[in-house]
Amino acid sequence: MDHSEFELRSIFGLLRRQFRLILTTIVAVMSLAAVIAFSLTPVYTSSALIMVDPSNKDLLDPQNQINSASADSARIDSEVELARSDSVLLKVIQEKNLIADPEFGVSLGTWARILSFLRLAEPTLPSGEDAVNQTLSKLRGAIHVQRRALTYLISIQASAENRALAADLANAVAQTYIADQVDAKIEGILASRDILQARAEQARQAIVASENSFDDFVESNIARISQDSGRTDLIALQRQIDELRSSRTQNSSLVSSMQMALRTQDLETIVSDLQSDAIAELDQQRADLLANLESAADGTPTAINLRDELAAIEQRMLEEARIATTSLADQIQESQDTEDTLRQSLRSLVLDQSLSADVLTELYELQRGSEIARRQYETLLSRIQDVEAQADLQIADSRVVSPALAPQYAAFPNKTLILALAGFCAILLGLALAFLYENLIGGFTGDEQLAQVLKLPVAATVPRQRAKSERESLANTVVTAPLSGFSESIRRIRANVDQSVRHASPDKPPATKVIMVTSTAPNEGKTTLSLSLARSYALTGQRTLIIDCDLRKPSLHRHLNIESSTGLLDYLSSDGDGVALQSIISSDPLTSVTTILGARRSNLPTDQLLSAVSFARLIRAARNSFEVIVLDTPPVGPVIDGHYVAPHADAIVFVTRWATTSQSDVRKAVTGLMAARQPDTQVLAVLNQQDETRSAYYRRYGSYYSYTSD
Repeated sequence: MDHSEFELRSIFGLLRRQFRLILTTIVAVMSLAAVIAFSLTPVYTSSALIMVDPSNKDLLDPQNQINSASADSARIDSEVELARSDSVLLKVIQEKNLIADPEFGVSLGTWARILSFLRLAEPTLPSGEDAVNQTLSKLRGAIHVQRRALTYLISIQASAENRALAADLANAVAQTYIADQVDAKIEGILASRDILQARAEQARQAIVASENSFDDFVESNIARISQDSGRTDLIALQRQIDELRSSRTQNSSLVSSMQMALRTQDLETIVSDLQSDAIAELDQQRADLLANLESAADGTPTAINLRDELAAIEQRMLEEARIATTSLADQIQESQDTEDTLRQSLRSLVLDQSLSADVLTELYELQRGSEIARRQYETLLSRIQDVEAQADLQIADSRVVSPALAPQYAAFPNKTLILALAGFCAILLGLALAFLYENLIGGFTGDEQLAQVLKLPVAATVPRQRAKSERESLANTVVTAPLSGFSESIRRIRANVDQSVRHASPDKPPATKVIMVTSTAPNEGKTTLSLSLARSYALTGQRTLIIDCDLRKPSLHRHLNIESSTGLLDYLSSDGDGVALQSIISSDPLTSVTTILGARRSNLPTDQLLSAVSFARLIRAARNSFEVIVLDTPPVGPVIDGHYVAPHADAIVFVTRWATTSQSDVRKAVTGLMAARQPDTQVLAVLNQQDETRSAYYRRYGSYYSYTSD
């Protein structure tokens, strides 16, 4: 048979034997998955789609549309990070008041709930920054932003237990992101404007400094210029400018003083500094009223009238001072305008004159510097106007191409997917458990499994059968019901044992077959099978001996209903001197089988008795008198005695109870037994007490057997 075919049959055999375990596992896992899937709170997911245009837009110059394809990918990835940034989410929290939302709002944490449940602390909801951080953490987990492949599309997905809220959050994040995009562009432009304004102020000051330098040079060199040009009126014009400047300076100081006095209503300063006849006359009237008020009694009508007149006079004085100050400010402005006109005239006259080279050179440099500063100032002013116009005309680089809609179906839990994955995992788990149970944990449930795991030939599978009464041994069935399934399985064991002995020594088979029957643990039916096998040999006419080698717990005498005061333990303990061999030999009441009983239990270790010369001498003597010797040995799992008996056997029948004995224990027992046996001794496995209702063989051919002696 092909090896692959053998492996395939082994796999199908495993599946057939462990079908119930696999089916139970699948049903349990699927039931648990169904309970979980239908008990989970449904979560709805809605998605808004945004289109990003990476080109730089300038509405004032539509031709200036810069688009760098190499930077597009990085730009879109950057926009994804901006869309899911905390700044956007915080604005959505504030706009939608999510702190008060039942799903995203503040709530007690797991640790706080545990302490509250145990009554170790009073539950307190977080507030302030902690509340915002908790809501932000929940919203961050509910928002998923990703780029659609390598396109310019960004998908913003929001998940919530409320389908309308999911769509609302997705649209809110999209709109907030776009609004932030516009605000960021405006802020950047206004920042540029502020820089330009600062530079424009510097340019204006440079213009003033350049013109002042020109005027200072003319003023300091007016005598030389007048002499070079022959124009004496230039000196007079400069003197007039100086007088206007001096007068303007004085008036400016007086205006500043009056403005301060008006703010504090300091009438004495106003009268003394302003030198106005109208105000002086009003001040005299004020002094007279004050003198009359001092002589009038307080609270009298005269005093009240005087106070009203005094307040009116003071108000008129302040009004006159304001008028005079305003008039004086107008004079200052007129003086400034006149001074500027005279200066411009002086500059023109000076530049039109024939002057020395050094004076002309100096004047040209000063004039050129002033012109350059003026052009720079004009350029900056123009740029500032353009920037301010751009700030008002900014549009977003992104737009919503597909707003989020309330979903009809929940995205989580996906019951179909959960059940499909649960089914797949259940099958894997069932197969894994079946493999573990088949090879490690559970007992053997079939001859194929037994042969595959132990790597031993299986002599037979013995069906489970009950004796007619509790006092009657099941081994009697071989005699009372020779056509039963149990009896047939014993004959099958006998045939396989004979074949194994012949194959072990095909040239010179032994005249006497020594058959050892053992098991892994107690109560696996080895004594019943030993006696049944011995009787089966005896029924064929062969001289058969069965020896109860279980010195720890002998039981053969109970199956034979024979009581004996002495047994093998006594014989081996006396080394054949104190106990005669004939005293421990008895006969089977049903067949011609000769028996050596154990009689009683030993409370001491017995391995040295079975490994002694007396036991070997007993086996040699038995070989001379019998054709078949069956050795009923103790289980090799709990005691070591069977390992000393194994070297005497020509064949070993290893009994394993159906679906009971652990496979790991069986493998360990077989390993020790294989090491103790003779190299040519074949170990045959027997699966005992199989449930016939679980056996396909007996279900198919069970009617062929007769379970009675009829």
